[in-house]
Amino acid sequence: MRFFTLPPSGVYWPYVLINANRPERGLRYLRRWGRVEAVIVDSGVEIFRDPSVRDYPPSHLERVAALYRIASLYAREVWAVAPDYPDDYHPRSLWVGGKTNIERTVESVTAAVDSHPEVRWMIPVQGHYMDAESLGRCVELYAEVGILDRFGYFGVANLCTARSAGFVVRAVRYAASLLAGKRLHAFGIPLGAALRLEGVLHSFDSMAWTFPRERGRRSCGGARERERYFLEFVSRLPRNA
Repeated sequence: MRFFTLPPSGVYWPYVLINANRPERGLRYLRRWGRVEAVIVDSGVEIFRDPSVRDYPPSHLERVAALYRIASLYAREVWAVAPDYPDDYHPRSLWVGGKTNIERTVESVTAAVDSHPEVRWMIPVQGHYMDAESLGRCVELYAEVGILDRFGYFGVANLCTARSAGFVVRAVRYAASLLAGKRLHAFGIPLGAALRLEGVLHSFDSMAWTFPRERGRRSCGGARERERYFLEFVSRLPRNA
């Protein structure tokens, strides 16, 4: 089970996560280390934390594709996440024009893969807020438009704000039952949930190691502290991660 993150600059890690909205630090990391095993270029859904934002900027897809090309110079494998629409930051805020976030995600993914067939896409599976079964609707639509047959790496994308490890495990296992034979990624899940999904997930990502709790506050600390936090975090991963 691969663990993707953006590591401290002074520590080598083979699986790197780059955010399409803030790629500079990730690109510096790749240039410093020269070569890594794999990179995921994340579409950057955190822009929707702002409830007034309803869509990606017009140039966003081109940005993701450009970052994919750059990252390909530094990694054996590169995947880009097709832009999707979450429902967990502000439930139903991205339900627009009679379409929920699920339908909008399927339309966005279809446009991405058709516009940039040269990109190796990871396909996000979206759902409604705290509704594991709604993932089935997304998979159903992917089957209807041919995405399910065309791609082999799918990411469960409705879990980033979930606080319940039980819900995360249930949602991922449900998605896995719908996507038999596919590689499965989980976005932004807690480490405790990931450990319960060994053998189900091919990979997951998290930046949780950057937020250790000290004296009731979250703090990244200095460079040495960040390296310590990171090494402590990855020491808890399965041996094959």
